[in-house]
Amino acid sequence: MHEMPVTQALLDLALEHAGGRRITDIYLQVGRMAAIVPDSVEVFFEYLSEGTLAEGARLHFEMVPLEMTCLDCGSKQDLSAWADQPPHTILQNAFARGCACGGKNLRVTGGVSFGLVSIDVEPES
Repeated sequence: MHEMPVTQALLDLALEHAGGRRITDIYLQVGRMAAIVPDSVEVFFEYLSEGTLAEGARLHFEMVPLEMTCLDCGSKQDLSAWADQPPHTILQNAFARGCACGGKNLRVTGGVSFGLVSIDVEPES
């Protein structure tokens, strides 16, 4: 149920930036490990946006893959081979594999956020 307050904050932010114009589309990024369920966001958005300038707006989700960085050499780890696995399995595999440099000092550096990227609004008349 944590999606409801997050969706309300998203709606408030979009309406604030719409400048009093009707919102037609909202573009979002969802990290693989953000613990956000896009289907839930859509349901809550439909309910929360009723009667607002965002009612009927389409939500567009870009899923951001999990990214890890080696703290020893700075290289980014490509975890796309495990994209169909649950997040905890992806992390286990990444830590077990380590970095090409031989380091095991990895940190999650991407794929954990959820945010508003942009909105489309109707042109001013």
